[in-house]
Amino acid sequence: MSDKESDAETSITGHVIDEKERPVGGAKVTCNGVETRTLFDGSYKFEGLAPDLHIVEIALEGYRRQRVQIETEEAGETVMDFHLEPEAGDAKIYGYVLDEVTKEPVRAGGSVYMFRLTSNRNMPIDSKTGYFEFINLSPGTYTIWTSVLEYDAKKKTVIVKEGESLREDFLIRKAEIEPALG
Repeated sequence: MSDKESDAETSITGHVIDEKERPVGGAKVTCNGVETRTLFDGSYKFEGLAPDLHIVEIALEGYRRQRVQIETEEAGETVMDFHLEPEAGDAKIYGYVLDEVTKEPVRAGGSVYMFRLTSNRNMPIDSKTGYFEFINLSPGTYTIWTSVLEYDAKKKTVIVKEGESLREDFLIRKAEIEPALG
């Protein structure tokens, strides 16, 4: 084998898209222990690889981890796209939204919002009990917050484990409304 052949390099490139065919930015991609993140358009690239068998893995909270072996050839580019599948879970976050002073359920209606990098949900607050719940969650970190007419919003970040039922109550206070000028 000549020196030129032994110095040949190759690359692995591709895109990561979600279940709705949207590009996924910020997904962790590793190749033989070297880590990068996908760009906003879902693209990634590993350059300067030796022609060989490489292991590429995609990881993003809320989605199933994927791992593939890719054999690259001399001085070529190998394209490997990934289609992420949501991770199914059996965890639950639930609780009550209560008035901070009276400790009674808020009766003005409203919603609790849940944000996660990979999914957002909202749930109406039961106007009689103040109850809300988010089910079928995969393990991970979630941000949840309240939106109730005439009350200040309140936000929490919670971590839920596989199979866990986590209660997170909100005690919210009436908003101070400034009088109109004029």
